[in-house]
Amino acid sequence: MDFDRGQVTCPQGETSAGWHGPYPTSSPTAAPLIVARFTKSQCRPCPVRTRCTTTADSARGVGFPPRELRDLQLQVRAEQQTPERQARYAVRSGVEGTINELAHGHGMRRCRYRGQHKAH
Repeated sequence: MDFDRGQVTCPQGETSAGWHGPYPTSSPTAAPLIVARFTKSQCRPCPVRTRCTTTADSARGVGFPPRELRDLQLQVRAEQQTPERQARYAVRSGVEGTINELAHGHGMRRCRYRGQHKAH
């Protein structure tokens, strides 16, 4: 993705004609998307088209977040690979597994007693 030129390059070296957006998404909590489209004449003769798109007749369209959100996404993904983050997440996943087992396996989503004294 070349944000300065407004182009996307596919793995086979084809460059999109440009992009449009950002467009709002259907979900109010989802990030807006920029949409880049390739032409049919670029996609039809491609030998690896089946890896990019499932349609036999049309061209590929790619959606991605704006530059600020994309940079933040890359930063967070890089942080997730650090050993400190993985150690913290290992503890969290153990706790979440225990809570899930109690809630779904033993029906402990709700307390059977009323009042804080009895529930303790």
